[in-house]
Amino acid sequence: MLKQIWLVLTLVMTCLLSQVANAQAQLPREVVTANIERVSGFYQADKEALPYDEIVSLATEIVQYRHQYPKDVIAKAYVLLAEVAASKGDAARAFQFAIDGLTYKPLPAELQLNLEIKLAEGYFVKSKYHNVFHFVDQVWERAMQEGLVKYQLLALGYRAMANALIGENQKAADDLHMVKELVEQNLQYAEHLQLLEVIAISYHYLGDYQTAMEIHERILKLRFALNRKNGIEGTYYNLAAAYRELERLDDAYNAFWQVKQIAEQRVWPIKRAYAELGIGQVLLDQREYQSAYLALVEAEHSFKGQNLNKPYLSTLIALAKASFATDRQAFALQLLVLAEELAEIVEVAGDQVDLYLLLANRYQIEGDKDKALAMLNRYVELQHQFFKDAKARVIRAPSRLAVEDSNKALALDLAAAYDAHTEFSEQVRMQRHYIIGLTTLSLLLLVVLIVQWLTYRSRKQHDVYEQLERPTYLVPNPAQTKYIYHRAFKKARKYEYPLTIGYLTIGNWQDLTFSFNKRVIAEVNKTLATLINEHMGEFDQSGQINDGEYIVLFPHQSQSQAKAKFEKLIDALKVRFFANLGEFSVNIRFSLDTPAVQDIDPYIFLSRLSDVS
Repeated sequence: MLKQIWLVLTLVMTCLLSQVANAQAQLPREVVTANIERVSGFYQADKEALPYDEIVSLATEIVQYRHQYPKDVIAKAYVLLAEVAASKGDAARAFQFAIDGLTYKPLPAELQLNLEIKLAEGYFVKSKYHNVFHFVDQVWERAMQEGLVKYQLLALGYRAMANALIGENQKAADDLHMVKELVEQNLQYAEHLQLLEVIAISYHYLGDYQTAMEIHERILKLRFALNRKNGIEGTYYNLAAAYRELERLDDAYNAFWQVKQIAEQRVWPIKRAYAELGIGQVLLDQREYQSAYLALVEAEHSFKGQNLNKPYLSTLIALAKASFATDRQAFALQLLVLAEELAEIVEVAGDQVDLYLLLANRYQIEGDKDKALAMLNRYVELQHQFFKDAKARVIRAPSRLAVEDSNKALALDLAAAYDAHTEFSEQVRMQRHYIIGLTTLSLLLLVVLIVQWLTYRSRKQHDVYEQLERPTYLVPNPAQTKYIYHRAFKKARKYEYPLTIGYLTIGNWQDLTFSFNKRVIAEVNKTLATLINEHMGEFDQSGQINDGEYIVLFPHQSQSQAKAKFEKLIDALKVRFFANLGEFSVNIRFSLDTPAVQDIDPYIFLSRLSDVS
């Protein structure tokens, strides 16, 4: 059955990537009209109830004959494909569908934000939290501009999850507080189930497992009361994770078992792997080591090769523990080699820090005491990073506790608010009629808005050119760089000439700013800007994208043509730049690449370019 599923998915991707040679075939007009209506209907429907086979068939036909459909219809087809892929637990394929959908820009704001939030979800599963923050911040800003409350809330929720997972507890708490204020201002918001799940997971990562459990239990009751059982396996899984942290191990085992049963009935191998991982971890806690080993072997086999770094790393850690406990030391050491390699390319989360204790044990067995000590030090550092607030929670002032209790009560009341909201759904539909009337009025203002936008764009472009007349010891600031980069990227695509982009960063910039005063850092910035400007050609451009991070644009130049200039710049930085910093060792990282035809989005390309070791 697993092979059949992969065959279907392979066929889908083959159809989606079909060549333009087939584009001249025509569908009857009535078929095209019917497909557009079906896509719109599915797009507005409950995403958890989408029929997998029907969605795949419909989306395949639309993409195959995409020359007959508007861009927004094609993008909606990719959204639907991403939804049904995610329903099977295939986050990697859902992520790819979201990328494919974004190639059809420009799109309506709601549709683009839908795809971008799916990109953020994909990066979250990949443990690439830098990219998560980039996209959720982008979604937040656009949703604010467009007044789309749903995506404002989701962006804040996912940002809270990511902050909590990397130990930034205060930032996560601030995000949840913003969710609280936004919900209070928009009580008519009806997408509470998805939002509640995001909030509950955020509380889980913050270490407030009791609140997370209570919210998940409310969600479970609501699903049964409203007969929304599609997607219930996700609620069971999150509830099981909270039970495990609260040491309610029998309850956790039963909930994970429910996930496994549902996944097996619906032939969802990846979700079954998540369930096996959870079951194995619970059995480890119960010291049922042989049973845990068998469950975790199944999970490792299913996750392997799926590009799901976070759950795969957790599986390797748990399976190594089970292997040591069942006298399979050689196998455990092999697993730790894989886990250490994986930990070098992903961000280790708080529930994965035991990896470094296991690695310390491994190096001690191998007789490498220095590496064993280094792993122990890394373990202590991460313990402090993720759990530094554990004692503070116990002795926190009563006033602070009162605020936390208030926030907790609000989070729990959101579930009740959703239940109450369903009783007024008829009133909401009436409001939509008023919205249609207001839309007519908005169309009358559209021409004025377009004229104002064009005027603003022209003025902004003029201002940027004026600001570029600057001394050699200055480069454009991040806001100006964003405009220059986006404009250069679009021009290169429009006129089909090569654009090579160089990226360089001071990897230990934070250490540099910590070690020297502001005057020295100012001189460092001037020297950086001067060297960059000295090594640019007449038509080259540069700019700062963050503290210690710069890009250099080489228009009309291939990678091989720009390489010599860029390497001279790097050599100059290494030889001249840090002569006055004493024994401080500077880590300069850089990369150089040229966008391909497939690189539609400049920020996705820059994100990939900046992912240098």
